[in-house]
Amino acid sequence: MKMIHASNTQDQQLLEGILNADNQAIEAIYSLALPAVISWVKENNGSESDARDIFQEALIALFRKVESGEFKLTCTLKSFLRIMCRNLWLSRLRNKQNQASSLDGIETVDLDADLESRLEQSEKEQLFFKHFDLLGENCRKIMQWFFEKVPLKQIAEKLDTSESYIKKRKFICKEKLVKAIQNDERFEELR
Repeated sequence: MKMIHASNTQDQQLLEGILNADNQAIEAIYSLALPAVISWVKENNGSESDARDIFQEALIALFRKVESGEFKLTCTLKSFLRIMCRNLWLSRLRNKQNQASSLDGIETVDLDADLESRLEQSEKEQLFFKHFDLLGENCRKIMQWFFEKVPLKQIAEKLDTSESYIKKRKFICKEKLVKAIQNDERFEELR
């Protein structure tokens, strides 16, 4: 029997759906993660078509991991797919750059330093999203709106509470997130 472990019930069901080729589960995964992947790839010298190709590759790789037997998802499925897609896209960019540099008479741009820093950034983002996704739902909402620069007053209105409560809650959530990241064994190696 194949063992699949996810950090939450919804992700568990989606992973089981992948394994069973359940179209509803696969559509739910597309809805869950594809928009963020498209946005990120477009911001990094790609097109929507590139993003869809990368996402398809990531889903196939995920299916193989799940099908292989033991699979444990330690962050949310959405974060896992975003990270896989980022790594696949950066790898594709690196390969394109290497192919271009082997052609004579074509001006090349040295992307190695930029790609290296992007890979490092991707690993840092992976660590961030792993712990961000483990925050409680209210904390995630408050922090997401904060990152989107939504004014505290609007956040308070959305959650039907006071601005001072939101300010205090944001501070607590941020501290919790920072501590979780700093206590992660990967934090020191990515510093």
